[in-house]
Amino acid sequence: MGSQKTNLKKIKIEELKIGMFIEDLDRPWFKHPFLTNKKRITSREQIEKLEAYGILEVYIDPKKGLDFPQDLTIPEEPAFSSEEIVGRIEEKQDTSQPPSLPEEIPLEKELGSARIVQQEAHTIIREVMQDVRLGKNVESEKVKVVVSRMIESIFRNRDALASLTRIKEYDDYTFVHSINVCILCLTLGRHLNVHPEELQQIGIGALLHDAGKMKVPLQILNKPGRVTEEEFFEIKKHPLYSVEVLEKAGGIPEASKQIALQHHERYNGRGYPYNLQGEDISKFGQISAIVDVYDAITSDRVYKKALSPYEGMQKIYEWAKIDFNQTLVERFIQCMGIYPVGTFTLLDTGEMGIVSSINHGKLLRPNIHLIYQNFKNRYPQPMVVDLMEKSGDSQGFKRTIITPLDPTPWNIQVDDYLPSLKNDLKGGVPKEGIA
Repeated sequence: MGSQKTNLKKIKIEELKIGMFIEDLDRPWFKHPFLTNKKRITSREQIEKLEAYGILEVYIDPKKGLDFPQDLTIPEEPAFSSEEIVGRIEEKQDTSQPPSLPEEIPLEKELGSARIVQQEAHTIIREVMQDVRLGKNVESEKVKVVVSRMIESIFRNRDALASLTRIKEYDDYTFVHSINVCILCLTLGRHLNVHPEELQQIGIGALLHDAGKMKVPLQILNKPGRVTEEEFFEIKKHPLYSVEVLEKAGGIPEASKQIALQHHERYNGRGYPYNLQGEDISKFGQISAIVDVYDAITSDRVYKKALSPYEGMQKIYEWAKIDFNQTLVERFIQCMGIYPVGTFTLLDTGEMGIVSSINHGKLLRPNIHLIYQNFKNRYPQPMVVDLMEKSGDSQGFKRTIITPLDPTPWNIQVDDYLPSLKNDLKGGVPKEGIA
């Protein structure tokens, strides 16, 4: 290669990452596992093959792939690959796939209404939490009305409200978490073809599931460090407090109370408050447990940085059968996507972009909002592409996701490229009018 190597970087094999482009291996092609000396790294397995052949250093081309050194954070190799998870889900589709859902309106047409409903829910849950803190009874009719409006939105388009759960306001964690858990429980319930009357019960319980936290001392709830055993004992009472709140409110269905009571129970019996196990936990309680954990681990907290949506989904799947009902976890992934909306991804073309909508039939092939055309240059104007698009006359796909990436080193604010509360509400409620 001679002087051409001045444009390349020589790195150690342990510094090689998924997404880098190997320009030269410094040895004949028959002394390594690939057909040529040039190769884009798309999996950890390829790196392990090079290590097995005794290769200690490689030359990478930063113009064709990821650079080094750079603060690149690629999620660690998960317990299960995306392909493995999707394969397991698809194996069961013939026997466990719910009936087809009615035709929906386009997501972009529902987003305006979805934002308004989300804002209304935020107003209601603030009032609820304030009333509980002051010892007042919750006005259950207001809760029922906003849950009904959420259900109507989700039936018009299953992804519009769910896409808004991506937006996390740290200062309002308790309120936003309650709304997100409600939205995601309703979205999963619709995916499971739950009857609308039962969806209403799910929504009420999910929206109010943490109301009992208002009875836990604020110094414990807002403690930045690790809580003591005594403080955790007090925190573990909040499901019981939530049930008390719902019973005093009047008119709350028993199934809704089960969600408030059981959202911290675990399939292996190691949850609380009653250490229920397996099917002793109600179906709605099992659903709320999955959603509650997913939203919690993908939210920033005082004591913990949020996982990405992709990492959160991987964790939920890893914990299936231990903490959660595995079938419900698989349905949740089918509903939300293995690469949930907001996941920043690297494609095999070298392009990078954000998952903007889910392909529920082909979970590995969502729509991508392309931002970078290669590792150095952004597109003049971001564009949305469908990963189902084929490459010319061939049967191969034009683009495929290689791996999720941390968007931070690329100066990407994911929420800027997705439908969010940052957008003006066209014809909706002005932000300054929201309590």
